Amino acid sequence: MPAGAYNSLWQVRTDAWSTLEESTARLALHGARQHPVEQLADTVAEALDVLAPIERFWAFPGMQAFYRVRRLFATGKYDRCATMVARINRSLATDSYRGSRTWDADAEDDAHGREPGQADQASARPQRPYFEVLIVEDMTEDQERALHEELRRWRRPDDQFVYEIVVVPSFDDALMAARVNFRLQACVVRRRFAHRSRHDTSSLRQFVSLLGSDDLMDRPPDERAQVLARSLARIRPELDLYLMTEVAVEDMAGRLSHHFRRIFHTREGSLELHLSILDGIAARYRAPFFSALRSYSHRPTGVFHALPISHGKSIVNSHWISDMVDFYGLDIFLAETSATCGGLDSLLEPTGPLRDAQELAARTFGSRKTYFVTNGTSTANKVVVQALVDKALEIAATTRPAPPPDPAGPAA
Repeated sequence: MPAGAYNSLWQVRTDAWSTLEESTARLALHGARQHPVEQLADTVAEALDVLAPIERFWAFPGMQAFYRVRRLFATGKYDRCATMVARINRSLATDSYRGSRTWDADAEDDAHGREPGQADQASARPQRPYFEVLIVEDMTEDQERALHEELRRWRRPDDQFVYEIVVVPSFDDALMAARVNFRLQACVVRRRFAHRSRHDTSSLRQFVSLLGSDDLMDRPPDERAQVLARSLARIRPELDLYLMTEVAVEDMAGRLSHHFRRIFHTREGSLELHLSILDGIAARYRAPFFSALRSYSHRPTGVFHALPISHGKSIVNSHWISDMVDFYGLDIFLAETSATCGGLDSLLEPTGPLRDAQELAARTFGSRKTYFVTNGTSTANKVVVQALVDKALEIAATTRPAPPPDPAGPAA
């Protein structure tokens, strides 16, 4: 599975885990039947070598679980290795690890037949949005494990989101993680991190390019944090960046860039960090227009419009077309609105939730202004073409060369 055949590191990882599951299952079967296993063992080793430099960029299954897979393979415990790889790959394929229940790498298959991350049917609830947080600090395995457990302890049942952390020790690793792991939505920069990665990253160069070549270790910790923040902001401007420091916050606030959402002193502990991370994601998760539309759909109305716009009243009670409600769902009729029945906002001059939604969209896209079009793709394409033609005519008018002078001279 040569990495050069791919244009996405995500696909490299997906295929490597699938190959690993198939190969370890066959390896366990051949080992139990005392058949030759050398060729299969080489395939497993190759897949593990492909995954080794990239698994540290994702929270699941985590490096400890990956190291356990390697140990089981190296010690010839092929049955247990195959079982664990199958559980990991099944969880990756189904996204079942994206839940509040911690995935246990040491556990055997769940006795009740549940996928990791799923709750009992009796306590089933809508799955909360899941994201990952990048922690940049050079830690020992014990320190990393303690940080995982500490942040998990602050989880509450009414939290709107759930997250896991990815810990990387260096500037280079942080940039690579930000480029390849789209689940990362926040980053916590701590003062103690190296510049260069201690891992061989040559196989990743076709997928990621690193910014900057100066040795940061000669710079003060605060300046290194600044450089990292600017680099991450160029790669992923939407990431919420936080700084943890032992220096008095008031001494640093004036010197640090605007890229940091908040600066913490280490004495504040992890609870404030946990709450700030959730609050930052909630601010970006906000959808003003959709929230207003949902609120509108729950209001009783008395209108005289086309039948669908009247909250579907004539359809709901119809003896002939009530199946439309079954097909489309009631909400599509309850959410129907128009500018003449006290709608949500105006596309021509938005002042409410539509304006707020367009401002958030502009911030997301990095544009000065964003306008919503509701007439479909064809009309949207016409808007774009008209804007480009207008701009082209404006540029042509300002760059048109002056006409040559009249050889006859100025008219009398």
